[in-house]
Amino acid sequence: MPLETITEPVRFTEELRVQFGPKREIGQFLLQGDRMLSEMGVRLYVSHDLRRLYDINRRHLDSWAPLMPVFHPAQAGVRAGCAFLFELQDAKGDVVATQVSRLLDLTGSTLKSELEQLSLFYRDPASQAGPNERIEVTAPMASEITGRVGLSGGLWYRPDWRGKGLSQVMPRMTRTFAYTNWDTDYTISFVEQPPIDHGILQLYGLPVSQPWIKVRDSYRLEVDLQLTWRPKSEIAGDVAGYLADLNKRRDRVSDVPETQNSPELVRQGSRRRS
Repeated sequence: MPLETITEPVRFTEELRVQFGPKREIGQFLLQGDRMLSEMGVRLYVSHDLRRLYDINRRHLDSWAPLMPVFHPAQAGVRAGCAFLFELQDAKGDVVATQVSRLLDLTGSTLKSELEQLSLFYRDPASQAGPNERIEVTAPMASEITGRVGLSGGLWYRPDWRGKGLSQVMPRMTRTFAYTNWDTDYTISFVEQPPIDHGILQLYGLPVSQPWIKVRDSYRLEVDLQLTWRPKSEIAGDVAGYLADLNKRRDRVSDVPETQNSPELVRQGSRRRS
């Protein structure tokens, strides 16, 4: 797929519209998140052309596993206005992180049913799925998730940008942006076990997960995923809690007297900015 055929992204602030949820808190959080990312040395861009996600993935398979087809415009039949891609670019304009979200209309159905029928992966599973391709869902919550659902995935950080704090900001922004644009009943994601063992869900602001979503003979030969979710009622509270924590940290910093002549304070400040 030639890169010139793919639509270029735009700056996040050009796309920002707060439509659903507590507008003041959500708007404040999303603007603060964008500012924090800028202070880390990256800028947040938005695209609605998900071909871009798969192009970036193909160029970074040395540090990123192949993507499931659920976000592929042609294979999954993602409708216009029902998905967005966040990407972070460094000062040179190189992509250093991505995350995508897709709106699923599960009204009258459940996440478990749509997964096991392969309907989330393909427009026409009968003609598009592999001969032995299958998904087994044992996570109990998958039978309860229905309605308007924001599915987040495609989360990747370039290796030299890992461990720099991006994961504390980007997943929350993706989840909140999906909620305020689509009025989602749930936001969900599928996560492999090793990141969970390393405590990554706490950084993402995801308090719970359930096993398993077992994918076989698909985009990967075998992969076991855990289901994570947050209902609409928790998203606004998570945003409010995150903002309150930021304000407390800001207050603690402002309570520290400025000392121009203290080499120790200068050295500590330098470490915080690194």
